[in-house]
Amino acid sequence: MQHIEDNIQISCVTWFSLQYRELSRLLHHSPNGGKRNAREAKRFKDMGTRPGFPDLILLYSASGYSYLAIEMKTPIGTQSDYQKDYQKLIEMTGAKYVICRSFDDFRREIKDYLKF
Repeated sequence: MQHIEDNIQISCVTWFSLQYRELSRLLHHSPNGGKRNAREAKRFKDMGTRPGFPDLILLYSASGYSYLAIEMKTPIGTQSDYQKDYQKLIEMTGAKYVICRSFDDFRREIKDYLKF
């Protein structure tokens, strides 16, 4: 299932980069997932990687929000407890948090958020 989610995210980022070229560098993915050995995992944790951090962050203030956090899921994927906790924290900062299950979800959320 992870590859399905990855492929959706790749399509979304590619579309965003073409559609909103001037904002493309403000859309960021933090590489939290993936398989790592114990040494590498510790190093990432020490550098600030946190479980549950959203898949994408759009560092652009719009629609009354400070930024947009995007969690990518497959059509049947569910949030982990860490992700639910991050959603609460992010929303407390005045940001918008969304779950996108498809390219169409992502495109709709971006257009609604940016409104241009």
